[in-house]
Amino acid sequence: MAKIGETKRIQFLAMERPRIEYVDREYIPYSNVTSLRHNRKDQFYYVNIHMMLAVPFGNNVTMHFYFYEWLTNQYKRGFIEMHLPACILIHKNKFFGTALRGYFPSTCPIPVGDYHLYNMTVPVDQIPRGFPFTKGRIYCNITIDNNNKLIGSAHIDIELKTISI
Repeated sequence: MAKIGETKRIQFLAMERPRIEYVDREYIPYSNVTSLRHNRKDQFYYVNIHMMLAVPFGNNVTMHFYFYEWLTNQYKRGFIEMHLPACILIHKNKFFGTALRGYFPSTCPIPVGDYHLYNMTVPVDQIPRGFPFTKGRIYCNITIDNNNKLIGSAHIDIELKTISI
C-alpha cells in the first residue's frame, strides 16, 4: 500500500500499429487486427483479432515470433525467437497464450469457423526479468504442415512503459 504523498508505479506493454502483411485466403479467408485504448485515461493498449479459419489449426500450424529492437531509428533483429505449434502456444505458453486461452476450445485442433478475440494484452508479469529492450517490433509468421508453407505474416510495435499513478 502506498503511503500518503507516494506515487504508485505500474508497468504495461503498449502494443500499437499492428499490420497483417500477408494471408493465404485458402487457409484464412478473412482476418483483421486492431490495437486500441478504451479512453485517454486508460493507459493500457488492447489488441483485437477477427479471423475465419478455413482449415482446422492444430499442431500442424506453427507460429514463429521474431523480436526486433528499436535502435538508432530502425528495427534490428534481436536474438529472441519463439517457434510454437498452435495448440502448445494457446494452451501452454505464458507469454502469448495467456491472452488467447479464453477464445479457443480447450481441445485441439481448433475447428473451422469465425473467431473474434477482444481486449487481448500480454501480462507484464510474464515478461522475463532483464528483457533486453523496452521498444521494438514483434513479427509473426504462420506456417502449416511439414513443408513450412507460409499462410500468414504480421507485425506489431511494442513498448514496455512505466507510469506513475
